[in-house]
Amino acid sequence: MEYTNLNGSPSSPSKPFCEASDYDLQFPTWSLEFLKTAAVEQRLVRPRSLAWAILLNAIPSPCGDILMSIRGHRNFYDDLKNKLSMDPRAVIGDDPLSQNDESAWKQHFCDNELKALILQDVVRTFPDEAYFRDKNVQDMMVRVLFFWARSHPSPGYRQGMHEILAPALCELHSDRQLAPPHLSDTLRYYLQEDYLEHDSYMLFSAIMKGLEKFYSTGDVIPNNCGRLPTARTLHSQNEVVRYLERLRENYLVPADSELATHLADCNVSLELFGIRWLRLLFGREFPRSEIPHLWGFIFSDGPMLPNLHYVVLAMLLPIRNILLESDAGTALSILMRPSSVSVGHVCALALYLRCPHEYPKPPPPHIVNNLAALLQCRNHALIDVETALEAAENQSSYTVGRRQLVPVVVLPAKLKQTPPLKPAKQVRKVKEVPLKVFHQVECDSSSDLPFLDPLRLRTE
Repeated sequence: MEYTNLNGSPSSPSKPFCEASDYDLQFPTWSLEFLKTAAVEQRLVRPRSLAWAILLNAIPSPCGDILMSIRGHRNFYDDLKNKLSMDPRAVIGDDPLSQNDESAWKQHFCDNELKALILQDVVRTFPDEAYFRDKNVQDMMVRVLFFWARSHPSPGYRQGMHEILAPALCELHSDRQLAPPHLSDTLRYYLQEDYLEHDSYMLFSAIMKGLEKFYSTGDVIPNNCGRLPTARTLHSQNEVVRYLERLRENYLVPADSELATHLADCNVSLELFGIRWLRLLFGREFPRSEIPHLWGFIFSDGPMLPNLHYVVLAMLLPIRNILLESDAGTALSILMRPSSVSVGHVCALALYLRCPHEYPKPPPPHIVNNLAALLQCRNHALIDVETALEAAENQSSYTVGRRQLVPVVVLPAKLKQTPPLKPAKQVRKVKEVPLKVFHQVECDSSSDLPFLDPLRLRTE
């Protein structure tokens, strides 16, 4: 069966592709060329996580020594765990109260703080999905994120990385759950349940090669506990801020100067929504079921993800008319809500914007008016916008951690004509997830999650 592009023409008339099948590593259908075409077409087959790893150059295609590469990644993770999980009690002569940076005890306490910081985010990951409510899954996510952060001190761990790990982990888990009983030796080795954590680290690391720059905090380096230093001085801009500024000037303005001007007049900078889009790789902008297809499309460009700006444009241009008719608060509210455009249309438009002579412009999508959906939302009175401006993102540190509340209040017609005597009090409902920290004596001795060490109390 011949494989076709989005425009309906064969991918390569001289080299027709065979239709791929799930869990069949036949070389022609798993070559890098074929996988890129399949990813662009949003037709990657399972194991999809393996296809992602190949597209991101984490492991070679089946024509190479794929088993040796997978084994090497797993051995690397084991070595990393052993190196970063040293018991400070094994260090002779080290004082638990020492403040020396070389002290194993000080590093031990910093590690516990970093794990607690990660755990606060992990327990909130995809709250509606039962898989991520499992304690063993949460513990595994904490370990993977902790070891990555310790081996990458800059940027270290930043909020949002757990939402990059979660879809990757979900794909790895689904590939194992959906696997048929009869598999090739290569797939049987890759899909071993005992190495789910190892492979999660491998895939997360591969994705972060392209996203790491968006998590940097300018010239600010987090400490060993994962905290950003406090200072009241301005720091250099983050890479993500510079990226979005270049995107606006070099791509959005030439493509649609009217939209760019309107957003500027509304004081809606690309940072306000673009930082979240990029750091979470659009994970909150589409239904969860569509994210694997979008990520496959993005990964088809290689590990550095060089064409993300076209995806941003492809998400903005279809809703330009709605944005042009909106005021500042409404426009920002629309941009902070899930996209009303499908992943298929975004991918097709991104391809056209990239190569207008090779790919046709997709027809305009049918968009449900976001304004109507906004008015029907029960909680539209106050929308919490995560500006994602950390220590070095054009802010002095006394604003770090604060969020911008954008009021979007729409009153019925009667209330507009006859305002109430007393203004209605707006109540913001916040779902809180408690973080319980145990004493060491209450914890399972095999657990490596944070506990409240009595010795640490004496050091604070």
